[in-house]
Amino acid sequence: MSTIIQGSMNGGAVANSLFEHPDIYHVRALTRNAEKPAARALAERGAELYCADLSSGRDALATAFSGADVIFALTDFWQTQSTDIEIAQGKAIADAAAQTPTLKHLLWSALPDPVALSGGKFLNYAELWAKTTTILFPNYFENCLTTPDRYLPTKDASGIYTLSFPHSLDTVMPNVAIADTGKLVLSILAAGSHYFEKTIAFYSQALSEADKLATIRKSTLLHHPSCSRLIHKIGYNVPTQYRKLTSSEFQEMLQARDGMSEEIALDFAEQLMIFEECGNVYANEEFVQAYEIPGLKLQTWAEFLDKHELPLKP
Repeated sequence: MSTIIQGSMNGGAVANSLFEHPDIYHVRALTRNAEKPAARALAERGAELYCADLSSGRDALATAFSGADVIFALTDFWQTQSTDIEIAQGKAIADAAAQTPTLKHLLWSALPDPVALSGGKFLNYAELWAKTTTILFPNYFENCLTTPDRYLPTKDASGIYTLSFPHSLDTVMPNVAIADTGKLVLSILAAGSHYFEKTIAFYSQALSEADKLATIRKSTLLHHPSCSRLIHKIGYNVPTQYRKLTSSEFQEMLQARDGMSEEIALDFAEQLMIFEECGNVYANEEFVQAYEIPGLKLQTWAEFLDKHELPLKP
């Protein structure tokens, strides 16, 4: 079985899970640069590397997809930070997938509104949509490791760690460990056609910033795995506080601190405010809840913290 993997964190997690089943899956990984460490690491594990850019268009992607019976696809917004380019990429992927005769299952990675990216849920490709599973991706626990200035509280002059967002402290949002993507994909593929034409809300927990700060703030006693003594783990025992910004203040901060454009800062703020205004939209009864899929064990926030040291700045 030839599988196309696109993306770095998401695609890499999927590839790593598929590598565990070499008798079933052959991995072909799309990359813009085969010399990148992440690409070389996949090649060392047996992946076939194929150099392609999502903006190359339908024909180039159709060649990359040749012979594939499973495609794990996602667009690359942050490379260009252009909504127009991302939509064009999404349509090119759909066009190329639709003309891949060997394709049996398309897994489409998206945010809450995949319609625009898919050109209207592939309405022009009834046969393609009939064998597509859409996966809605939430906030990643790993964001705290890769972009700590944005997702972790920062220490002020008084020694208090402050977290700033435009939504309320108790607003819940879906969260997951991106490393678990591969486990989800394996579960979907193992189910055959069961998840065709369905949307899966991929998250392990709906958490608020209050939940996360409480876990960071407190020091938790755990049993050491190799002996009977108790150890302090997970919590960082630091004073924390939450600062609720207006949407405008938050956008200004993103532009000044993170170098986002005005358009991207607005989009980022709106993605958060969806949950403030509408609640946990991932809990929609029309979606399959990933944490309810039989046999699928997803990491919790506490389990993630038990494995990773958060880069809180002193």
